[in-house]
Amino acid sequence: MDIARQLKQAINSGSIIFGQRQTSSYCSKGDAKLVLLAANCPESYIDDLRNAFPKVPVHQLTLVNRQLGAACGRPFPVSALCVIDPGQSDLMQLAPNL
Repeated sequence: MDIARQLKQAINSGSIIFGQRQTSSYCSKGDAKLVLLAANCPESYIDDLRNAFPKVPVHQLTLVNRQLGAACGRPFPVSALCVIDPGQSDLMQLAPNL
């Protein structure tokens, strides 16, 4: 699966939330369908997220935060993002790996 292409498709046709605080907020609301994390996302954040929201699927990518930001078409690093609506992308096929 081409992650960059799927992310752009989800951004254009669905709803994606960027950032650790916003991701945690949407997880607490119960709106998160999938959380994607950069390879260099802080372990403390990952542990807190998994402990606080065990039912939310979490997938850690091989991209580091700068690459993930670029793949999303953003001019800033992205270490965490939350899929609210995948739109016409295939992001929901990513299996939780954490």
